[in-house]
Order: sequence, then C-alpha cells, then structure tokens
Amino acid sequence: MSLRDELLGVEKPAPTAPTPYRLLCPAGWRRVPTSVLADEMAEAAVARFKEAGRPDLVLQMRGMISQLRSALRASRAFDAYLPPLIRGNPLPAVLTVAPFVRPADVSWDAAIRRLARNAPVDVPAFTETTMWRWTRDEQMDGEPGEPALRTRVRHYVVPVEGEADTRRALHFVFTVMNLDGVSLPGEPAAPDAAAVTEVLLETGDVILSTMRWMPPKA
Repeated sequence: MSLRDELLGVEKPAPTAPTPYRLLCPAGWRRVPTSVLADEMAEAAVARFKEAGRPDLVLQMRGMISQLRSALRASRAFDAYLPPLIRGNPLPAVLTVAPFVRPADVSWDAAIRRLARNAPVDVPAFTETTMWRWTRDEQMDGEPGEPALRTRVRHYVVPVEGEADTRRALHFVFTVMNLDGVSLPGEPAAPDAAAVTEVLLETGDVILSTMRWMPPKA
C-alpha cells in the first residue's frame, strides 16, 4: 500500500460518507459534478489555445487534464467549484473537495507533513474553523525555451469537528493555472500573470474562510 493510499484511508472497503459542510463562493461561481469537471475545463482551454495557434499548449493542457482525472479518482473527490466567465473566457481556477482519513497510528502533524511533501504548512488566521494550509507549484513539461503551463496549488485540510480524536477531514484543493511567458487573446500580459495568480489564490482563502461544518443528515 502506498503512502498516499495510507493517508487517504483506502484500506476501508467503502469511502467515508462526505461530512456536510457549507461554503460561500463569490458571485458567478458554480458547483459542478466531478464527473464532468475535467471535460468542462479541457473544452474551454483547448479551444482558446487552438484559436491562439498554440498546438504545443494544447498538448500540455491535455496532459494536465489527464493528470487531473487521475487525481480526482485517486482522491475520491466528490465536489468541485468553477469560477465565472470573464469576457467569455473562464478564469483559470478550480476548487475540488475530497475526503481524508488520518491513519490510526499517525499524528495529525505527521500526516499533514507527509501530505504536504515538505512544503511549509501554516494554520491560517482568517477563519475560526481549524485547518492546515500549504501551497505547491507544478509545471508541465514543454520544449526548451518555450512557454509552459504552470499551476499554483493551495491545499486546505479541515479536520471534522465534534468527534473525539477525529481521524476524518476534508481536503480542499484550489488550483490556479497560468502560462509562463506568453499571453493569449483576452489574457493579461505575461508580466501580470503572477499577480493574477496571487489574486486568485487570495480568492481561495476568502472562500475557505467561510467553510463551516453542518449538522449531519438524519
């Protein structure tokens, strides 16, 4: 059994039922089934790259979508949220939600360190709901010297409240995609890409600041 499998608790014969929670999203954000998330993201992005005459980015995007599908299956994600269109183009961000189960013989601190893979972890002060947060950067492989698709991913693990010595949590993943060194029609100029990414990541913090647990369904 892999470390990821251990941390996700897949030794159980069936996944833990999602714990009810509440989020408040900015205007225009919508909740979508995870089963159609990858297709929705791929359709919009690939069309824009084709229009811009960038077959290299089309290939990178398809690779990224393939990785997303695998990650959604592995994590058993059950909720996803997409931002609105701006001037007909989707904002390059997505929020997914998956269950997380801490192994019985591993502390929360140790489990989070392993899951974060050495990224700095903090406990954000913007919410009264207990959670851990960290950020990672990833990049798709491209031709040397050519622009590449990059993602900046912010993770939030929120342990279930109201359970003695709880092992259950929800893992929220807020992913922002940008292009390294290239602009597309309707996109901000390349020097502004990092600033746009940070603004979107702050949006993730704002959304998670509203996260509250709901009473279990009867």
